[in-house]
Amino acid sequence: MLRVLRGRLVTRYYSVKIAKKDAQKYTDTINLPRTKFPNRLTTAKREEQERQILDLKIATSYQHQEQHKRKPTFVVHDGPPYANGQLHMGHAVNKILKDITLRQRVARGQQVNYIPGWDCHGLPIELKATNVATAGEQNPLEIRQKSRAFALQAIESQQQDFRSWGILASWQPDNIYLTFKPAFIANELQMFYNLYERGLVYRDLKPVYWSPSSRTALAEAELEYDANFISPSVYLRFALTGLSLTNKQVFALVWTTTPWTLPSNQAICYNSSLEYVLVKLSNRSPDELYLMASALVADFEATTQLQCEIVERLAGSDLSNCSYQHPLDKSQTALPFFDATHVQDSKGTGLVHTAPAHGPDDFLISLANKLSVKCYVNEAGTYTQEAPEFLRGQSVLGTGNSLVLQHLAADVVHAAQLQHSYPIDWRTKQPVIIRASEQWFINTDKLKAPAAAALDQVEIYPRVNAEASKKAMLTQLNKRPYWCISRQRAWGVPIPVLYKRHSKEVVLNEALIQHFCALLHSEGSMDFWWSKPLEDLLPEQLLNQLGCKADELVRGSDIFDIWFDSGSTWSSVLKEDKVADLYLEGYDQFTGWFQSSLLTSIAARNRAPYKALFVHGFTVDEKGHKMSKSLGNVISPKQITKKYGTDVLRWWVASHGTQHMAITVSNKLLQQSAESLSKVRGTLRYLNGVLNQQKEQQLPLQDSSYLNKYLLHQLLNFEEEIEKLYNVYEYNRVVACIQNFLANQVSGIYVHLIKDRLYCGDEQQLQVIRHTLIQCYKQLCKALWPIAPFMIEESWSYFDAAGGAFHEQTVQGQKEWSNPEANQIVNTALEIKRLINQQAGDVNSWHLAVSITCNSEQQLNQLCALNGKLSEPVVNSELSEILQVGSVMLQAEVDSGASAALVKLSSSEAALCPRCRRFSIVEEEICKRCVNILAAKQ
Repeated sequence: MLRVLRGRLVTRYYSVKIAKKDAQKYTDTINLPRTKFPNRLTTAKREEQERQILDLKIATSYQHQEQHKRKPTFVVHDGPPYANGQLHMGHAVNKILKDITLRQRVARGQQVNYIPGWDCHGLPIELKATNVATAGEQNPLEIRQKSRAFALQAIESQQQDFRSWGILASWQPDNIYLTFKPAFIANELQMFYNLYERGLVYRDLKPVYWSPSSRTALAEAELEYDANFISPSVYLRFALTGLSLTNKQVFALVWTTTPWTLPSNQAICYNSSLEYVLVKLSNRSPDELYLMASALVADFEATTQLQCEIVERLAGSDLSNCSYQHPLDKSQTALPFFDATHVQDSKGTGLVHTAPAHGPDDFLISLANKLSVKCYVNEAGTYTQEAPEFLRGQSVLGTGNSLVLQHLAADVVHAAQLQHSYPIDWRTKQPVIIRASEQWFINTDKLKAPAAAALDQVEIYPRVNAEASKKAMLTQLNKRPYWCISRQRAWGVPIPVLYKRHSKEVVLNEALIQHFCALLHSEGSMDFWWSKPLEDLLPEQLLNQLGCKADELVRGSDIFDIWFDSGSTWSSVLKEDKVADLYLEGYDQFTGWFQSSLLTSIAARNRAPYKALFVHGFTVDEKGHKMSKSLGNVISPKQITKKYGTDVLRWWVASHGTQHMAITVSNKLLQQSAESLSKVRGTLRYLNGVLNQQKEQQLPLQDSSYLNKYLLHQLLNFEEEIEKLYNVYEYNRVVACIQNFLANQVSGIYVHLIKDRLYCGDEQQLQVIRHTLIQCYKQLCKALWPIAPFMIEESWSYFDAAGGAFHEQTVQGQKEWSNPEANQIVNTALEIKRLINQQAGDVNSWHLAVSITCNSEQQLNQLCALNGKLSEPVVNSELSEILQVGSVMLQAEVDSGASAALVKLSSSEAALCPRCRRFSIVEEEICKRCVNILAAKQ
């Protein structure tokens, strides 16, 4: 209704009669809005304006709120971006959403805490800094020096961009955190030792994701998946030695996509709850029988096009005493069968080739059955000298599969290729393998239950996806077998552990950690771990305490996983109880930072480091494609701010960054954001012009205007609704709410309907209107400042003659503004106006005389409050002002049987006052109201 109403109200009609005097001479007597706040800015002027606001207003706003805003402090912990290059739209979405979150709290008078940080270690930085994928090709100290210099340069560049976006923070060196600062590293080393002492951190040989291209272990969060990866799909036979039938050779039929792991085979797993069969194959000797799960015979026939003749059925439990000969090492003739629940009848043959060095399930089987772990693959992903001779030095992912299959040609029952999803290194984009190696682990089994309990108390936003998001994080948490926290690179925090040279026994105690921390603070970095010989690194007193000589020890060559770095930031960065009100990151952090932070916090003190999580999506182009240089669809934040200004970038983030997991970036949406913000700017400019640096005055005791009361009531509701939407991080709905309020309650109703009083009214009327609009202006600034701080600070500079900044204000609606009665009275009048608009047609409504017969006593009383009299025409009532008509006559009688009020219109041909163009005149030069006002001005 309001939009239709607005459309009807904005048109101004003029009398067809010529006024007696030239109307132009009254222009100077009208209270027209006047302001120097520009309607639009040129690119050069806008950039200059933004620099001034950054330097004079935003630069001091964080410190100001620390000193003047009320507690409790709202804490947002910054998930550290990588210090490894130029910022992209994902950075803009993340940092601006955090900034809106902080600013909306400050705008309501609450103090906030936000310490920006950077993740300064890890492979992404090392690769870019050195352009070398393998750490062995450069000296570790050289790698560290190059990586540190690269990270510092990236931090400086990124910090400048973050500041240019108006991010609310103190950017002084002491007020940001960097994961290579000595204080941060010392805290991390102490945490590591505490977890080690409590048995939550340990060293072991286990299969982990291993990147041959990077020569390091990888965490699940460091993997991507190639959906079109091609692997061999091979059915192999293993000769059984423990299940014999007269004159028959029995083979176990096994399916694998990793033939390169067969040299490490140590067992075959089956499931005792499945039924198995012995079959003859159509292309094989009738004296050969093949063992497989009965449920998978049909699938095997369809895949291989081989016919199977079932000879005998066996219970799974019958396989417990089976044994077989190793397919490559024929000297191993009695390898075991093990019962295992991970064996299913959904694919394959129901018999699983088991290599403990190359699979987590395989490894668990080896632990349960006390098998040794045989790994014949080195850090480069090539076979070692312990492998069969024909494989030594060969790449497992290169020639490994084909060489193994060639060697086993007689035992290959069927070979094909399989296109499937396969893990790849997130940086090098090369395939990874699972490989057993000595690594440091966090015992997640001890942490899963308390972590799940803590997560249950955490709020997750957006609420529409909250349950699904929490369930997904719990699922990831529960299926995580262990957390490998060691990496085999140079650029990172070294794991500060010594080993006995011959036994490889771990040497670590509190004194050693304290010594390394002292060296760290005195040296300024951990480079000493690589530069100092052990004789210089360890003082004699410490060696005596350890009971070792320097030449009996070796230092570890591992660094911490960067997820352990960033997962420990809560301990170093957060103050007091070290719990943030909010972590805000992309949804991929459910398996990354959200999880690593939760696990380290649970391990250290058995509580979550956050009270709430807010997740956002990732940017795509208008076709839903990921942005990449190769596709030519990249739009950078700098391009947007150059063309449209920073506030348009921020408005786009608020409008589109919270409700979808795919956030579309397109010129069309950016142009729409620019146009929307331009309309908002136009409204602010109008209010600036009306207020024209007017000082706020106490509202006169007698303000009888229902329109003023109506707007104040609406402002209170608006403030409540905006605060509610901000609290649940629905910033797209905040934008929509602001736009609707401006278009309807402010522009379409109040500003339009009070224009006569504003332009042509007396001084008291002007005062109460300005008082009302000052409250309106402040509430709009409060709602808009978190999203468009540059525009609001610019506008405020034209409002506040003293030169203050908006961030110094605390704006709060007053309870006495609540006036449901005035709200209902005005809405009733607006409903009558809708009826008039339906009948009026194309005439100047100020020529209309309106007669209204109400359909209820309540309606009559409400309209009478605006009109004052019954059964006689009234020309200067607030009802005639709201209806925008020449006169209104309220009939005393009520037609209670009517569905709506009865409205009758008649038109007058009388001329309108040339000054106000509202009241009719006959012989007068101007209307009586204008005569009195002009006389009062003299």
